[in-house]
Amino acid sequence: MKKVTKSLIAVTLSLCLAFSCAMPVLAAPSQSNSAVTVAEELYDGASEAAAKTVRTAAAKVQKLGCDLPDLGTDTGKTGFMAKVKTIVAKVVNFISNFFINFVVAGVLKTVIPDANTVASLEDFDLDSYEGFFPGMEEFIDEPAANAEWSLGYSRKSIMPSNFGEKSYAKGAYLPYIFGNEMYKDDDGVDEELRVRTVVMNDGSGRGSVAFCSVDAMGLCNADVRKIRVALEEFAKANNIVGINVSCTHIHTGIDSQGVWTDPAGDLFHNILKKDEDVTTGVDPDFLNAVIEGCKASVIEAYKGMTSGKLMYSKIDIAEYLRDRTAPKCYDENLYKLAFVPFDASVQPTVIATFGCHPESSSYDWNAKDENGKTVYDTKFTSDFVWYIEKLLNSQGYNFIYIQGNVSTTTSSRGLTADGIDGNAHYSAVRYGYEIGYILLGMEMDEAGRKALNEASGDKLGVKENAGKENYSVWYEGLPTVTAVEVKPVLNVANRAFTVQISNNAIALIGKTSISNNFVLRDKLGRVFTVSEVGYMEIGDVLKVYMSPGETFTELLKGGYGADGFEFKPIREELGENVIIMDLMNDAAGYVANTENFVMVGLQYDPEKDKFDTDTWCIISYGKNAARDFIGNFYQLVESKRG
Repeated sequence: MKKVTKSLIAVTLSLCLAFSCAMPVLAAPSQSNSAVTVAEELYDGASEAAAKTVRTAAAKVQKLGCDLPDLGTDTGKTGFMAKVKTIVAKVVNFISNFFINFVVAGVLKTVIPDANTVASLEDFDLDSYEGFFPGMEEFIDEPAANAEWSLGYSRKSIMPSNFGEKSYAKGAYLPYIFGNEMYKDDDGVDEELRVRTVVMNDGSGRGSVAFCSVDAMGLCNADVRKIRVALEEFAKANNIVGINVSCTHIHTGIDSQGVWTDPAGDLFHNILKKDEDVTTGVDPDFLNAVIEGCKASVIEAYKGMTSGKLMYSKIDIAEYLRDRTAPKCYDENLYKLAFVPFDASVQPTVIATFGCHPESSSYDWNAKDENGKTVYDTKFTSDFVWYIEKLLNSQGYNFIYIQGNVSTTTSSRGLTADGIDGNAHYSAVRYGYEIGYILLGMEMDEAGRKALNEASGDKLGVKENAGKENYSVWYEGLPTVTAVEVKPVLNVANRAFTVQISNNAIALIGKTSISNNFVLRDKLGRVFTVSEVGYMEIGDVLKVYMSPGETFTELLKGGYGADGFEFKPIREELGENVIIMDLMNDAAGYVANTENFVMVGLQYDPEKDKFDTDTWCIISYGKNAARDFIGNFYQLVESKRG
């Protein structure tokens, strides 16, 4: 167990004692440095007496509003100890959430004045808030007579015109890291930040729907609406009924959310100079480039629409992914939609989605200068997305990556590292190429993959490295999957709503306009914003929950991580062919089961009998975000499907 985790548990248990609501039997003796060890000693001493004591202490904690599992009467080591450890984690998290959210962030949110952009919730009319596209009024089950798929593709740069002269903040992990240079790829070409767009139509006469995927950490709903407003006239004239904007979620692009540029400067300016225009960390030159890039790409994609067939396939890439936190639940599949135009002279398009943080380039924390000082990488990159696209383009395909059910999932580098030295950026290169090869070769046999590898220039060095220790050949052992043709049925709808930001740290960022979120405050002082969810059906092969945040996968797949949540897991409710596209039309942060929500604390993993540190929901709208988002999603589905 990490030292910081042990310290957190020790401090938490001390606080429990101070408030007379702790489990005194868990107070650690001087030689013990682990709550797990203490709990095991508790069991070994006298399980019946311990169980009674723990139940009494748990009852006291529950009076404070901390929901704890019932210990029951099972005093067997496995059942009893798992419940004790679950209680330890919940007590740690309850006190941590209380201290961080209410004592620290709550006080700051109360005493720091609002920026002049904060509006009154009571005076707000959601229906008149511009920039919302509800999608299709009617859903259909079968294609219209003689219907065919139509699709158009476009890709545009979103690099500000002054990039290279002006420095921009990286939307990464630490604020105040500025740069004005992009990484070059292995051909010496500057990577660039892009928006990739597809516009789709099923031939039913109900309109077209656009999907934009932006190389950025995330875009708040207010900025998504600015993109839609810029396209409003064109959309109305051409019956585009939906415009959905997602982000690839790269951690090495230009700050698109405002919190990494100058949070302290923006805060003080906005609270001290309320008679002036607010400043935000989202650079206006960059935001304008995003808006104009999205606008141009939607228009070009629409004008380039052509008819064709749509093919669907999926492949298990679990070995290329890993979940960082209990319950280690993630969507292990890569999903592929390939549009093949009837006109052979038109380039086909691959739409790929899988849940993975594109942050391979983000972890060069150990780089040092000649004086031993940590050096942070100031170059920008679109991470593995660039290299998937580069490979697919070389084989004659357009490409768009739409972030999937990202949760706390990141890349597992075991198969792509191959024992080859390189910096963090080089790991993104290799990961991107390998995922690209899988995308291209998933329907091929091994002979076809070998031919593909040869024709594409052997980007992973199979010829040079095959047979070396730690080297894995990408096509060996890869299963062959079958693509199925998708009938031309596209159903898309969106639902907008106000949601409370109960995470006071995020509320503070919003109400002081450090970020671009549209913020409302009610008469009780509670802070709200506008968000939205979406529901899509593609033929009869896929249903999609278009989520505004980073949804914990147990809310999709179920399992013990979903225990206590007030709604059924999505696949249990709607079927196994449901997937999630996260960060769609908002950047709401992590979306966790209310029962497991923690800003800084622990999750107990009963399957591995260990504690994991958990800090993800420090970036979240709050404890009830999952309830609000999935509740609205189910209402949307109900309104369309009954």
